[in-house]
Parts: sequence; C-alpha cells; structure tokens
Amino acid sequence: MAGHQTIKDFILISEFCEVEGPRCVITIPAILPHLNNNEHFNLDEFLLYIMTTDYQNFPGEKWEEVSDVPCIRTNIIQNFHAILHYFTLKDPQARGGVRPSCIAYITQNQTKLYRLKSQILNSLNMSAQIFKNANVNWMRSLGQDIGMQENESVANLLDKWKDLIQPAAEIGDQEKRLKPWHMLCPIGVSIVISGLLFVYKVCSRPLEDQILDPKVISSTYDLFANVNLDDVDFKTVMSQLNGIIL
Repeated sequence: MAGHQTIKDFILISEFCEVEGPRCVITIPAILPHLNNNEHFNLDEFLLYIMTTDYQNFPGEKWEEVSDVPCIRTNIIQNFHAILHYFTLKDPQARGGVRPSCIAYITQNQTKLYRLKSQILNSLNMSAQIFKNANVNWMRSLGQDIGMQENESVANLLDKWKDLIQPAAEIGDQEKRLKPWHMLCPIGVSIVISGLLFVYKVCSRPLEDQILDPKVISSTYDLFANVNLDDVDFKTVMSQLNGIIL
C-alpha cells in the first residue's frame, strides 16, 4: 500500500547532457526517500519524458513560443504533475554551443498545482533568468560576449554575492570536454537554490494549509536577496554538486 500513498512535492533542476542523456543536476529537498518507495515513480523515466519531449508542440497548457518555455504538464507519469521552465545555457564545448535545461516543480496534487501556478511559474522564470545571466558572466570570463541583454535586478544580485560565493575551480579549460552544469553559472546556483528552498517550503505544504493559511512568495528578485551559507538545508542541497565531473 505504501506505493500508492501521496508523496511530497519536490523541485528538480535537470539538463539534457550529450554525454549521459537526461540527467538530474539538483533536487530540493536533496534526499527523496519517498520517491524510492513509490512504485509509480522512476526518476530516470521522469527525466526522459521531460528532457526528450518536443516541448514546443506537446498537447497542454503553455506560454511563450520563445527560447524559454514555461508550461504545465499533468500525468507526465502516473499521477505526477509538474510546472516546468525550459531554458538553455551557453557552453562552447557543447554540441550546438548550448546545454538544454529545465527547472520543474513536481507534485501529485493537481488542484494545488493550479492553485499555485502563478507564483511557481514566476519563481521558476526568475530562477532561469539568474542562471542565464550568471552564464553570460561566465562566458565573458572566457572572453566570449554572446550579446545577451542583462537584467538589471539580476545583475545587482550577482554583483552583491560575487565576493561571498566563490565560483568552482575550472576543470581542464583547454580540454575538449563538458564541464559540470553548475560550473556554467557558478554564482547563480547558490542564489537560485536559496530562493527555491523558500519556494519549496511554502508550496510543498498540504492543500488544506494552502487554503487556510496562504503564504505569499515574492514576485520580485527580492526572493533571492538573502543567501544563508550556513543553512543546513542549503548545505545539503549544494552538497549534491560535490565531485560532479563529466
């Protein structure tokens, strides 16, 4: 019977890696024991569905026919629904010079998903913009200017934390191999994780709590203004990046 129980929500950051195929970069929370005990959920299968689909043309509710594609998909696999934001990061070593990426909020409660969709969509969009602007900064550090117009609010965030959050050391710059995903936007990762932890804590509450005690998530980049490097949950999530080398 345990396999049929409703499981907790979670946030997933993933990419389509030309070496490994669809792969998980980070989950929030970092440990998902409830998924391992659920007979209807397989993370690899879920990644395959969300990262190999033609998200421009699938049947469902979506917005914006541009490079970033935010959307809602229900029953991706049995009774698992998601709000997703697809985007790309630049990487000179990758095929086509890009790394297709996705941020997803996953839940089994479809009613809650639609109730919170505006707040979650906005939070995922802001997260993607931080990643992309941090990626532009990284590309410029390599002497490549891709001509992307910076978001002033995001630029201020990145500037605020540039001395407190040190980018990971570059691995084999001269070698023709892919870098770990988080090294494409090093400062942005910590900023986004801090904000998404708050989103998770607010949105993962049961539907009844959402109705009786609604919480508001900031609709501005203030959501990402405070990065607590000593927070236990933050450290646990960030530890997933340790030792990842493609």
